Amino acid sequence: MAIALALGTIFLIPFLFNYAVAWIMYYWGHWWEHDTQIPPEYPSFFPYLGSAIPFILDNQNFLKRATSISGKLTSARICFLGSDIYLFQDRETVARIWKQPLLGSPIEVYSYTLKNFFGMHDRALSSYRQDNSGPFTKPFPGTNVPSESRVDHITHKGFLRALSGPGLMPTTHRFMQGLERRFDDLHLSTEWTQYPSIVEFFQDIVGGSLLQAIFGPTLLHLNPTFIQDLWQFDNNVPRLARGMPAFILPKPYRTRQRLRDQLKNWYAYAREHFDESLVQTDGDGDPIWGSELMRYRQRTVLQVPNHDDESLASADLGLAWGSVGNTIPCAMMAIIHIFKDQSLLARVRLGLRDGYGEISGADVEPKRLTQDPLLSSIYAETLRLYVQCYFVVSSPLLDVSLGKWWFPKGNIGLVNSGISHMDKSFWNTKRGAYPVQSFWADRFLRDSSDPTSGPMNPDLENDASSSRNVGGGESSFSLDSLEGSWIPFGGGHAICPGRFLAKHAIIFYMRPNNESVRR
Repeated sequence: MAIALALGTIFLIPFLFNYAVAWIMYYWGHWWEHDTQIPPEYPSFFPYLGSAIPFILDNQNFLKRATSISGKLTSARICFLGSDIYLFQDRETVARIWKQPLLGSPIEVYSYTLKNFFGMHDRALSSYRQDNSGPFTKPFPGTNVPSESRVDHITHKGFLRALSGPGLMPTTHRFMQGLERRFDDLHLSTEWTQYPSIVEFFQDIVGGSLLQAIFGPTLLHLNPTFIQDLWQFDNNVPRLARGMPAFILPKPYRTRQRLRDQLKNWYAYAREHFDESLVQTDGDGDPIWGSELMRYRQRTVLQVPNHDDESLASADLGLAWGSVGNTIPCAMMAIIHIFKDQSLLARVRLGLRDGYGEISGADVEPKRLTQDPLLSSIYAETLRLYVQCYFVVSSPLLDVSLGKWWFPKGNIGLVNSGISHMDKSFWNTKRGAYPVQSFWADRFLRDSSDPTSGPMNPDLENDASSSRNVGGGESSFSLDSLEGSWIPFGGGHAICPGRFLAKHAIIFYMRPNNESVRR
């Protein structure tokens, strides 16, 4: 027994020594600054295995520990089964990431999600993995990918035009009109009407309206269970994300395949029945394909080598899920917060009545509505509080300087929005009256007569520049200097092109004085 204990101690001492040295080097790496410095490695007890176990089993809490030093957010590097993963959370570095065009391609996360979330086959995935040319019109330097194989650029171009460019307003108007029609179809009265659950209400009514604005009515008409199947799929995404095989998760795999089959069924019908004369006067919508975005994807994505209806259905499932996955829950939570606070509800209704009078919901100008300071602040606060997601960055060709830190080529970097959104040292809490974990409708409002107003901790204001305000008068909506802290959509070159449609959809539904909601 004594011999075994002695031998165990002998073997344990080197591990303990190395672990202690790793902590010293970790802190030293944060204090010592020099050129081409990579983030220091967060200590782990076991070689090769590294931080894999806490990263998988206690992800959010582990990331908070690994990216915080002396109470402030920082950046770090972890070992994950022999490979390095870079964790970027300090706001200066995050802001620099968004400004780096070399980090603007989401191709790494595309490949992972298309395979594990949406089941794209390996032949099509090879096109994504081989495309290092980037999402922009001009390919990254040193790349030589044929134009028809630039799937990153083809995909990004379609999303940009449809969701941030000329397709945005037609799609927004279709959503608004569709939502009003769905409310009318409920035949609600001035009496209380019971719905099975508020979650199902938002998923069916608001989610269905948004899906129809993009995919059109024919998809949902041909496949009456598509919306319900999509939300069932949404419930299983966390398990699919881990890459578990079908024999362990048979039901999620069946749901996913059912959705892809419904999309392929729609493709076949649409190709037979679509005619250019069906395109609406706005040049975007049509009753068969739904939008120019979907027609564009039929024309272009299928021309990418190794792509077919099966792979396109996987990609379109990703588009459908991405359209509603965060938008609908955020719209629901915004409405809940408004109606829970009667004083806030009164302020919202008063502002809308003063601004729009008796204008009906579908006739409201979306751009004007999204410039309402209070609604914009409620929207921004809802996303800050509830959107917790990863943004994956990688530079396949060149090392990238991020100010204090250096990001080597070929590695994976992660930015976690939830950690940034809960940074107690950054956000204004009115000296603790409105903690970062709580909802405060006015957090993003700046009062010109109150130097302690605005989203940022007033103690940090002297170091920040004011650059963006929407609205005026007594209070204005402010996103000043938040590039590295308010990141529900990412930022810069990597920002989500669907952010404007999401904002229009959420704020349009936040009109609690329209007849549909009052009923």
